Amino acid sequence: MVQQKMKQMPYIIGIFLNLIFVLTELVFARVAHSTALFADAFHNLSDVLALVVAWLAVIVFGLKSTSKRTYGWHNVSILASIFNSVLLIFAVITIFYEGISDLINPGNARTSGTMIMIVAAVGIAINFFTAMLFKASGSPDEHGHHHDQDLNSKTAYIHLLADAGVSVGVIVAGLLIQLTGWHVIDAIVSMIIGVIILVTSWSVIAETFNLALNSVPEKIDEKKILNYLQSYQGVNRLHDFHIWPLSTTEVALTVHLSVNDNVDTQILLEDISQTLRQDFDINHVTIQIETAVFDQICNSI
Repeated sequence: MVQQKMKQMPYIIGIFLNLIFVLTELVFARVAHSTALFADAFHNLSDVLALVVAWLAVIVFGLKSTSKRTYGWHNVSILASIFNSVLLIFAVITIFYEGISDLINPGNARTSGTMIMIVAAVGIAINFFTAMLFKASGSPDEHGHHHDQDLNSKTAYIHLLADAGVSVGVIVAGLLIQLTGWHVIDAIVSMIIGVIILVTSWSVIAETFNLALNSVPEKIDEKKILNYLQSYQGVNRLHDFHIWPLSTTEVALTVHLSVNDNVDTQILLEDISQTLRQDFDINHVTIQIETAVFDQICNSI
């Protein structure tokens, strides 16, 4: 229990700090009349949402299943990821709308370059500090194993450092506005940030859509798994082969294997299950063994 809470602390601290900064940045974006700060606020909000999804992945590992929810609350992380994706798309649309409006009516923009630089500098400090919280989280446990939530920590670390780089770009924009007086730079930088959000988040959005439809997760090579099962010595044929996500980090597989009569089914089950877990990242394996003459096929492959 204590170890579980310790794993959650970087997420809780990171979510709290970044959420406070996002709200602060939105306020100063209004005060400074800066679309770039507004865009950067949504970019940092993507950090918060990504951390929330990763945090949920940690939490669900500690929740036990019930008679009503036999898989526990693992799907909550997928629901959170869907919300994350929808909000990011909305943010990009809003950023481009505001940026284009400022380009069409440049006289309305009176941006404070100094305020932009100060707020963005604070963002760099928060992103860097939060990233350091996750730096060691991807290390293996006492058994030498990497868990999915640890991989989430590593992803969060890289993401936060990358976002600090975006804030550097906002500082450069503030400096250029101060030096040139060209307030239109603010609108241009905001749309560049919008493109960055879209490009960096597109793979996550696409994967979230696939997870919501119970598609095979991107990290799983279903063809390689199928070839492994079909070529396994003693397996005559297979059917009802399904792979689907239980959460953003867990994957389940079910399959019916028709085996030869001389096969030791217990050894076969143990060997295939262990290989699927260790070599193919399948967390939950369910295999139904059938005789070679069994002919009750629900969904042939």
